[in-house]
Amino acid sequence: MKNINWKKVLPHIIAIAVFAIVAVIYCKPSLEGKVLQQSDTTQWKAMSHSSFKYKETHDQYPLWVNSMFCGMPGYQIATGGSSQPFSLAIFGNFFDYVLPQPANFFFIACLCFYLLAIVLGCNSYIAMATALSYAYCTYNPVILVAGHETKMRAIALMPALIAAIVLLFNKKYIMGTALTAFFTFMLIAAGHLQITYYAVIIIIFMSIAFLISCIKSKDFKHLFIAAGLAIAAATIGVGVNAVSLATTSEYGKLSIRGGSILSNENNAKVEKSSKTGLNKDYAFSYSLYKTEPLTMLIPHLYGGSSGLEVDNEDDSKGVKKLRENFQELAQDLSKTMPPQQAQQTAQQIAQSEQRLLGAYWGGIEAGTAGPSYIGAIICFLALLGFVVLDGKYKWWILSCTVFAIMLSWGKYFDGFNGWMLDNLPQYNKFRAPSMVLVIPTFLLCMTAALGLQKIISTVDKEALWNQYKKGLYFVAGLLVVSLLLYFNSDFSSANDKAFLKQMSDIQDASQRDVILASVKSFLNAMKEERKGLFMGDLIRTILYMSAAAVVLWLHIKNKISSNIAIAVVGILAFIDVITVDAKYLNSEKFADALEYNESSFKETPIETELLKDKSNFRVFNLTYGVHDAFNGDARTAYYLNTISGYHAAKLSIYQDVIEKQLYNFPNCMPVINMLNTKYFIQPNGQNGQQTIIPNPNALGNCWFVKGVSTKKTPLQVMDALTNLNTKDSAIVEEADKVLVQYDDVADSSASISLVKNDNDFIEYTSKSSAAKFAVFSEVYYNAGWKAYIDGKESPIVKTNYVLRGLSVPAGEHKITFEFKPDSYYGSMKISIACSGLVWLLLVAAAALLFWQKRKNIVQNKI
Repeated sequence: MKNINWKKVLPHIIAIAVFAIVAVIYCKPSLEGKVLQQSDTTQWKAMSHSSFKYKETHDQYPLWVNSMFCGMPGYQIATGGSSQPFSLAIFGNFFDYVLPQPANFFFIACLCFYLLAIVLGCNSYIAMATALSYAYCTYNPVILVAGHETKMRAIALMPALIAAIVLLFNKKYIMGTALTAFFTFMLIAAGHLQITYYAVIIIIFMSIAFLISCIKSKDFKHLFIAAGLAIAAATIGVGVNAVSLATTSEYGKLSIRGGSILSNENNAKVEKSSKTGLNKDYAFSYSLYKTEPLTMLIPHLYGGSSGLEVDNEDDSKGVKKLRENFQELAQDLSKTMPPQQAQQTAQQIAQSEQRLLGAYWGGIEAGTAGPSYIGAIICFLALLGFVVLDGKYKWWILSCTVFAIMLSWGKYFDGFNGWMLDNLPQYNKFRAPSMVLVIPTFLLCMTAALGLQKIISTVDKEALWNQYKKGLYFVAGLLVVSLLLYFNSDFSSANDKAFLKQMSDIQDASQRDVILASVKSFLNAMKEERKGLFMGDLIRTILYMSAAAVVLWLHIKNKISSNIAIAVVGILAFIDVITVDAKYLNSEKFADALEYNESSFKETPIETELLKDKSNFRVFNLTYGVHDAFNGDARTAYYLNTISGYHAAKLSIYQDVIEKQLYNFPNCMPVINMLNTKYFIQPNGQNGQQTIIPNPNALGNCWFVKGVSTKKTPLQVMDALTNLNTKDSAIVEEADKVLVQYDDVADSSASISLVKNDNDFIEYTSKSSAAKFAVFSEVYYNAGWKAYIDGKESPIVKTNYVLRGLSVPAGEHKITFEFKPDSYYGSMKISIACSGLVWLLLVAAAALLFWQKRKNIVQNKI
């Protein structure tokens, strides 16, 4: 202990303590047995419940789950690998045990950005201040409230990977290699590949700048060493995640992220991207207006969130006008129609207007939960940084920032982004362009740290003052642009305009004029509310920037010390973001854990009744409508197997069936029956309560058909399903015709039945006097499922577009299906080997660090 240099260590201890204290205070309810009410986490708990139940009895997670969409790979929902040799999972779980969620995410983000700032050569207190600002950027609490925990974890870890690569570029080869391998593993293991993809974009821009620098200085030896070690380390880190990456890659090609075979069939009519990935409309959902990235500077420039953004709804101008208009509209309409009809019409208009109540009026038509606010002071420091810094960092940071902002525009910059969607590798696997603001958020925080460090450490104050003034002009210019935007905006959302147009199309002129006047007065009230939010935050931003500008001016003029300047600017920067954060993540977002689980997952009377049926069946829950059943109902899967559910990457062939058949319910009964839909759950028309409606035509788990027809293309198979007698007939594609073998003779005694379904292993028995073709109500997935008849492998035939079929010979047979994907078992050895290498690298780096410390101590004594 006596050899420890406490003067150097103490600032780091203080930083860690501050990070922990701030996280705990901000997330105080989590220490009181409360949890965030997160919609996405609730969905995940519902969809993963069957996997955890399976683990309780099998001591491992299933690779295939039956609870949603008639079955899908379980490793896309819940999995684990901590029991494998050399597992690194202990690092991923450490902070989850040290601090409760969501405090742990903020703490990790602070630590990782702090590491980056230290590696970049920043003062430890500057590193602390900017780390807090990065961790608490408003986007982070917003996504945590929504339940996007994997995204937040990846955002938190990203700075550490960048720091590791900077170490390599700075010739810290051993430490840089070890940490690059480790944080590559950690970032990928976080489980959000879109954020990982964004990190790769940052690394590419940074590496290009490093390449140019080495070429200019002719330091080719360093270039090759650093590049080689970075690639090797990243490869090892990727290898640790071989199982998750291999299975996800395999699944991705067969999911909606890999395109649709129906799109490929009509290749002349669809975008290039939709053949191998998401179609343009889906990929560009959540696009931002071109000026919308300014919300990083002014949080409520576009309203903030789709909520009211007022403390009390009674304070909302839109709410007040809505209430005033209702009675007035009913009275005015009663002059041209019967009073009861006038009341009903006014009620309908009021309900439509109520759906439009919301501050947000930006480019995301589906709305948003909050802005991507970085902080006025952080933006101020970053803008100064682009002026005062030399070219080592600022040009690649500026280029990458502009590139990311252009990507965020999505469909509003269609030419550029359409080309990127078709040509940027793997880019068409992701949606939500708005998410790419993660890149400028990180880079501007990084530039702010470097810029503040430059200002604090510059000795030549006169030269600094000249640069500082240029920076102030830059900042002032951006504020003028924001002010011009205020005076030139209409403050109307796309939904506002669509509703106004809808009302303009009313045929009766007298009714139209009355309704339009009422609607316009309501929309004008919403505009005034949005204008107030914009101007209020613009003034707020100017005040925060002015305060920071004065503090730095005082330092440059030697009126205050650097420590005071850092402290004041850092505290103001944190207050700046945390006061906005408090609108989106506060004590009201927490609920008692037991009560929350009880309210979310308590077994309903309907579920209790259905669970009495011990057979293997599926349900179709129509409580919230057909569309929502397939896009937001994972809750049903908590207790029951369902044909619907919720997942961001459904199997492509199943999504095709949803869109072409199941969305047409009830005009899709042949498909409903073949999916073993034994019960419908529907709201009672009289009291709205759920009720059970049995489906007597459900075909069960498996059945023999009398005949099999062929179609040339997948689309023809899909179309034929509409009127197919799925009980007696099946359809396969012409290419699979050779796999279909059966005797065209009647056999009334033939039978096939399910013995057991144990997720990854399914067993049936069959008996027939002639060869038959069997259809199994299980989703076709050729990346791992194998079929065996009496132990001998038999080819699985893709049947009825989405199911499995099998040619079964005459006699009595035991039929089994086993799910053993090579992508899972084949990549396990790679993962184990790479995990061992990471451990060796970490030990080597620790040993080197210890040796260097000892060497320094000895030299100091001499």
